[in-house]
Amino acid sequence: MSEFIYSSVRALLTSSSDVTNLVPPSNITPGFSQIHDSYPCITITVVGGADIGYMGYGTSPAGSKIRRNSTSIQIDIYTRHSLLSSQRIGDAITKTLMNGTGFRKAGEVDVYEDELKAHRKIQTWNILTLRND
Repeated sequence: MSEFIYSSVRALLTSSSDVTNLVPPSNITPGFSQIHDSYPCITITVVGGADIGYMGYGTSPAGSKIRRNSTSIQIDIYTRHSLLSSQRIGDAITKTLMNGTGFRKAGEVDVYEDELKAHRKIQTWNILTLRND
């Protein structure tokens, strides 16, 4: 499921001109990164989730097992320009993910990374999906 989430979120962000006008698509990547080659950049990471089987999941035949999947993702925005720059990028991401995609923002915080000499905005998002196994 994580691979699907990573590719789906990246596809949503890279297809949004609101986001790509501020961050090049090549700087939007899944997973953690120790060193960033280029700023501004965005990383996408799955940070939690849960699966809940619907009634009868354990005894249903294959193809009829319905479960609810809740996934939490973290989007990190790094920029060396200014706090305002990270705010603009964060607003573009919010506009993109809340545009009927099923995402719900759970939290947001701004920090300054001394080692990177970069502003960092951390957004946490939840998405709920139904799966049929």
